[in-house]
Amino acid sequence: MRLRALGIGVVAVLAALGFLAAFVGIKGPSSGGGVLLLSLSSRSGDRLGDTQVLIHSARGGWSALAHVDNVTIPAAPNTHKAAQADVAPGEYDGLRLAGRDLAAPIRVTAGQVEPVLVAVSGGVPQDLFAGNQDYNNGLLGLQGRLKQLPDFALTDQDGRQVTRQSVAGAVLVLAAFHTTCHDTCPLYTSILFQLHQRVPASVRLLEVSTDAAVDTPAALREYQGLAGTSWPLLTGSAEQLAAFWGQFGVQLSGADSHTNFLGVFDAHGYLHHFETGIPDAGSVPGGLSTVLSTEGIKELRGHGDGWDAAAVADQVRAAANLGSPSAGGGGVAAGFRVNTLRGGKVGLDDFSGEPLVLNFWATSCAPCRQELPLLQREVSRAKVQLLLVDERDSESAARAFLGKLEVNSPVASDPDGAVGRLYGVSVLPVTVFIRADGTIEGKYLGQTDAAVLADHLAALTG
Repeated sequence: MRLRALGIGVVAVLAALGFLAAFVGIKGPSSGGGVLLLSLSSRSGDRLGDTQVLIHSARGGWSALAHVDNVTIPAAPNTHKAAQADVAPGEYDGLRLAGRDLAAPIRVTAGQVEPVLVAVSGGVPQDLFAGNQDYNNGLLGLQGRLKQLPDFALTDQDGRQVTRQSVAGAVLVLAAFHTTCHDTCPLYTSILFQLHQRVPASVRLLEVSTDAAVDTPAALREYQGLAGTSWPLLTGSAEQLAAFWGQFGVQLSGADSHTNFLGVFDAHGYLHHFETGIPDAGSVPGGLSTVLSTEGIKELRGHGDGWDAAAVADQVRAAANLGSPSAGGGGVAAGFRVNTLRGGKVGLDDFSGEPLVLNFWATSCAPCRQELPLLQREVSRAKVQLLLVDERDSESAARAFLGKLEVNSPVASDPDGAVGRLYGVSVLPVTVFIRADGTIEGKYLGQTDAAVLADHLAALTG
């Protein structure tokens, strides 16, 4: 059975635990600034001595924020509210307390609360989590509810040592492989190859071997030359690799036996999302096609389990707090036939043989107002079909809304939400990317942007 840990699954856990409501009801200052709410927590209870707290910005340098007296710090999920301070709106990049500088992007918005969590261990501040998602992930991590990148010291294809510390502070995409795998492993390498062209240079890519006996640095160099890759390929002793992969359920390999794994880790080293199935790679780089087995070629020609580089790029953005998580793809798009806003009927079969973007929206959706003109422009440029599905509005309200935005793409009317239910739409907007063969390439939850659209449109057009 294929397992997947989605960011939206974490949200469900948090909602059940009551964390998401932690900051409801706190209002920003009337002066037009924002509020920074500083909390302290630990793994099993701790203390923090008397300290001044300073906040840093690139423009203003260090500024005094608050003072914390000697305090007892509870174990997560409990927190100690250390300070609540009015802060000018803007971008900040860290806090200083108890002699430690902790870096993290802190975005203060006028009239809103920016929750910030500092994790303390042994009386020393260790890590900083800013924003609701990071804050809640920090609490889950302190409780041991999130898997974390282990400490490691492994060797790359050039004989250099790569450690946990050398990749700290960056979003990381990690894949398991071994050089004598002739089916799925080259497809995972292909996903990283495509990601290398899509994600910022600050995102780290790593492949770690599962075969200590064969994957010497020399073997890794040969594989690198064959694939044309540029990121570290790591190996180590059997004991080192078993310790590295153990917590992720990845077994060490031999010949063509292996356990698949691709994980996206946030800047704190917490596992944000993972895949263990067959990817929709589309192609393999360099000379890797020459090593594919019959099964590997079959997997390459299919769509695998419905996830591709564009879907992983969505998860990278979400891990960096730059976007919403993708719901993944796979399966055949559900058919329907409904009324259009201009009269007549429209259905999925009207676009048979053509790639299609299906966007669910409503007049009450503020992000939709910004997204719809962008969708119309970018999808048209890519020469892909676009069908907008209006959810539960009257036809007159929908027409007036689109008229103000100068959006004239075809619109299906879904007054009772029946089409939305076929596609599991529970929030708006939602964008579904459908290949020419009628299968779903991906589904993006929330407002898209040009980068998200570029990735998925490229996947649709090959």
